[in-house]
Amino acid sequence: MKKLISLLMATLMITALFAGCSLGKDPDNGDTEIKKELSRGTIEGTVYKNDFTGIQFTRPDSWVYSTDEEIAYAMSLGAEFLEGDLKKALENSPTVYDMLVTDTLTRTNINVGFENLAKTLSTNITEEQYFEAMKKQLDNVTSMTVSFPDKYDTVKLGDNDYLRAVCNVSAMGVNMQQVYYVRKVDKYMSFVIVTIVSGYTVEDIEAMFN
Repeated sequence: MKKLISLLMATLMITALFAGCSLGKDPDNGDTEIKKELSRGTIEGTVYKNDFTGIQFTRPDSWVYSTDEEIAYAMSLGAEFLEGDLKKALENSPTVYDMLVTDTLTRTNINVGFENLAKTLSTNITEEQYFEAMKKQLDNVTSMTVSFPDKYDTVKLGDNDYLRAVCNVSAMGVNMQQVYYVRKVDKYMSFVIVTIVSGYTVEDIEAMFN
């Protein structure tokens, strides 16, 4: 969880830094049984697909996928870290990003990844408890303010239901909307983090998942 919060803060700060120069310029989208082997997703053309999570995402033309080298850099790891087995990677680093994609026009972005609960919180934690733990840690961050909703709801991303928290975020003088999606699978928490700067609604982003 702490690693995820650190990565989340870094992403928000970079997003706020770039967004501060372009806000207002709009461009012209659990189940606890493992059904498939834990593995990284693949990107073919504009489509990211992960069979383990059942997620498929199709990026619009103005969006760009980060390379493995860029993802590894964001996690302060060597690029070779992502070349091996994902389970092994999650034993060495409890939180791993699988996919990062960013809209070059608005800096709106999406992160997809996994957290090894056996290394961080507890394998018995629920999705609701995970959000509450995240909320407590973010409350201690003075460089940004994250307002969680009173209630969480369940939405379908790809083939599975995810618990969703739609939050309002303020960082470096920039107001954003951040949406967290989590689904517990065995000892792992599958997560999707969407940071919306401008130009999109939550429904727009979720429509990109199919």
